[in-house]
Amino acid sequence: MSSYLPYITAFISLGAFIFTVLKYIDSQKVKEKNIRFEQFYKIFEFVAGKSSNGHKFTDTQQVVAIYQLSEFQEYDYMVLPILDFYLKKSKSESDKTLFRKALLETKKRLTKSI
Repeated sequence: MSSYLPYITAFISLGAFIFTVLKYIDSQKVKEKNIRFEQFYKIFEFVAGKSSNGHKFTDTQQVVAIYQLSEFQEYDYMVLPILDFYLKKSKSESDKTLFRKALLETKKRLTKSI
């Protein structure tokens, strides 16, 4: 039995190393996912046209933010109802206005990915 002790120790050490590496990879994925959601959330301030501290954004900043939403396809279940809200809110405007065109194009891109 004592002749196997070095092998058992090496095997346990290898197992601990692999476990540590896997935990590190998992924590990095969680960290990246959280950072991505924070970026997504900040874009919504621009979409709304006003920051949380009351600073108003320009129409152009708002439109760019709407187009950026299509880069966050993993959150389409949140984005699509909000796009619909803004489309209903702006239904009196022409579809050729910068704002509505951005809403329609982004919705089209997101629904295409579903």
